[in-house]
Amino acid sequence: MLCCFAALVAHAQATVTIPAVNITGQSDYTAVAVPSGSSAALSVLGSITVKSSTVNFPATTTGTSAPLALGVVHPKVNSIGSLNLLGASTEVQLSTLAQGIYTSVLGLGSGALTIDYRITIAGTAWLAGTYATPLTFVNATPVSQNLSIVVPALLTLNTAVAAPTTMTVNALSAFRTGGGVSATNTFDYFSTVPTDVSLNSTSSTFSFSTTQLFNSTPVVPAGKLTSLLSGAYAGPAINLSTTAQAISASGSVPVVVTNKNSLSNTLSISATDLKANFMQAGTYSLPIVYTVAKNVSAYPPTLASITTNSSVQLTVAKMSELTIPVSTVNLNFTTAAAYNQGVTTAMPNPITVSSTVPYGVTVKTSGNFISGANSIPASVMIVEGTATQTGITPIVLSTTAQSLFSSADPVIDRTINLQFRVPNTQTPNLLNKPAGTYNATVTFTIVAP
Repeated sequence: MLCCFAALVAHAQATVTIPAVNITGQSDYTAVAVPSGSSAALSVLGSITVKSSTVNFPATTTGTSAPLALGVVHPKVNSIGSLNLLGASTEVQLSTLAQGIYTSVLGLGSGALTIDYRITIAGTAWLAGTYATPLTFVNATPVSQNLSIVVPALLTLNTAVAAPTTMTVNALSAFRTGGGVSATNTFDYFSTVPTDVSLNSTSSTFSFSTTQLFNSTPVVPAGKLTSLLSGAYAGPAINLSTTAQAISASGSVPVVVTNKNSLSNTLSISATDLKANFMQAGTYSLPIVYTVAKNVSAYPPTLASITTNSSVQLTVAKMSELTIPVSTVNLNFTTAAAYNQGVTTAMPNPITVSSTVPYGVTVKTSGNFISGANSIPASVMIVEGTATQTGITPIVLSTTAQSLFSSADPVIDRTINLQFRVPNTQTPNLLNKPAGTYNATVTFTIVAP
């Protein structure tokens, strides 16, 4: 009878799974008393050694390409049989060189072998996946044992709610060319997977509140706010909407050392959009949501995305301005026709008004027109809009401020074309007056309650 016996060779398999809390906290993790086959009987000064058969831990999961460095693993004998050896064993940093992890001083019988594997967390960008390498032992059975390191798929917020982004318009220059406002919104999260970041608003329009006088409630589309991610991971600028839009380049946010990504996003409103939509003093608010998702091609196949809520608040201060570019207007009565028909003279340049609340403009004079000891009544003069200027009430000059117009909607750099007129019905008041230049100061005031 011929008998054939097949020898079965056992291959130990040790797996160390790193808890997510150690990655987020950047604290070392030790897998304690991992079964690792058995130890042969050791003579006096007999040693157990270990080394890696590869130069690193290759990834064994699809979508995880980067290998893991051997040096993050630190093995140390925990026990042989029932004997705890932690006080006598030596921790080493795993490498391709054989290193002693236990040396017997008095000799030791064989028994089940357990090993502690300490994983150093700091200094490594932990990418989700499984990494494995064969370990070669001396004086341990089996001689070749596989060690796998499992990095969990992790995507979690560090800050649950991103800080609100606040912007203030307290100078009229913000509404003009080269102006506008912007502010940076920052948020951070932990990740062991490459990520994509998108942004949207949960409202199609800004909400509005104010303690100032206003004619109507502004309705401002969310799209007047733009977003541009800072740094190497930036995608294109977007206009906000209720649809999530990518603000990072696809797959561009990698797993980093510390596994915490801190991103800065610049939110802006251009001068043109400020002038067209945000002229009314008050506070404009828009809720926004950042979504962080695993890049679709990365391991694992599925992983829930995370969101962080924030808001944008733009405060426009109460401001007003009136500019008169010319200081002198002359009405000349040097011909009989001037007395018969009256004289009208337009201001060479318009006055310019700006206000972030409803406003009006008044006009008054310092007194009568004076030339030495002689005077002409101020009431001979009418201030009114030019033929192309609408919305202006003609005013007969007096020392009392009178309204050219009132309660106009907020505006930036509105031009108002005015003229001064002495009608022929008033020219009799100029007769029998000594020749000369009669002067009066006319004051325009913007009224923005």
